[in-house]
Amino acid sequence: MVLKDWVFLPDPLDFVPGETVVLHVVNGGLDIHELVIGDEAVQNAWDAAEAAHADPPPGATPAVSVAPDVSGIRVVVASGQRVDLTWTAPGAAVLGRLILGCHIPGHWAKRMRASVRVAVPAS
Repeated sequence: MVLKDWVFLPDPLDFVPGETVVLHVVNGGLDIHELVIGDEAVQNAWDAAEAAHADPPPGATPAVSVAPDVSGIRVVVASGQRVDLTWTAPGAAVLGRLILGCHIPGHWAKRMRASVRVAVPAS
């Protein structure tokens, strides 16, 4: 999948429940981006956590985290970088509630998100 400035490609992303996949997360944009996989509560938690650091003072970048029970999966990818993530898609009920999002300050507000579609395995 490619993360560009304000979009995820492809959108939606299809997953088969229970399937293990390797996501090649490529940042094709000029800005740092992230991939957060989780439901609405996970996306809201990361957006609130990262918004608190929208205008940090000079110096080291602050560590950003959320409570473990709403953490989801998060991968941060610098411009031009690729990060590979091996992931097993959950069951259809959970998979259908997932959203892909980027919460680098301002990105979620610019609608940098994608949907997940439950795919039927080929027979």
